[in-house]
Parts: sequence; structure tokens; C-alpha cells
Amino acid sequence: MNEERLLKIIDISSDGVDTDKVEMETTCIYYGTPDNYTVEFDEIFAEDMKSHTVLRVKDGECAHLLRRGSINTELIIEKGKRHNCAYATPYGELMVGITAQEISSDAKEDSLKLKMNYTIDFYGEVNQTKEMTVTVGKKIS
Repeated sequence: MNEERLLKIIDISSDGVDTDKVEMETTCIYYGTPDNYTVEFDEIFAEDMKSHTVLRVKDGECAHLLRRGSINTELIIEKGKRHNCAYATPYGELMVGITAQEISSDAKEDSLKLKMNYTIDFYGEVNQTKEMTVTVGKKIS
């Protein structure tokens, strides 16, 4: 059943020199089973930059992040595998490589904690490491 829930995302990025931490709290729709679930939410990057995001997790081990709007991305995050993924912004399109070192999911009917550690590379050269934690909490009445 589709139910509106509280969502918190912590995204830590590092290029080897600088580290950036972004936290976002919003509402989401969360549905599925503990092993195969979907989280949908809207992201606002700036006043005129918005995207609808769908995060699907399969078997608790592979995440598919699809973003449509001002920023269009399709990222596949799967432990031990490198995926070529499209990343489009208003400034241009890129093809990036995504390789996950860790993906762990603790999903229950009433809550979720998903943690992903992965690298982003451009033309095989690692440019950024990412640690993302997605937490879905209680239902909104």
C-alpha cells in the first residue's frame, strides 16, 4: 500500500581533497516488500530546479535511482559491479561509471534504512566517493 512517510537522506561526497555533506528531509511514498521496495519523492535543488526521484531496491542488494525533471539521472548501484550511467543537468550530459563497495538494506514494513557506498568515475578515472544513507520513518497521518 502506498503510504506517505518521512524521508531523510544524508549524502557525503569526497573528491579526495574536499568533503561535502548534504542532508535533506522531505516526505515520500514507500511501498513494496522488505527485499524489493520503492521510495518516491520530489527534490528541489533550487527555486527553478526540481526533479521527481524514484529509488527502487531489488533483493536488498541493487539500487536503481531514476530522477526526472531539471536533473535527469539513471544510476544503478550494485555491489562489486560497475555500471555506465547517464547523468544530465541543465548544463550538459555525462556518462559516468558507478561502482558500489557496499549496499546494505534494513527494511521493515514500517521503516527503512538503506546505506550505499560507491564511487563515481569519468572515463575510468575515479572522481568522487559517495556515502548515502536513506532513512524512511513513520507514516504521516
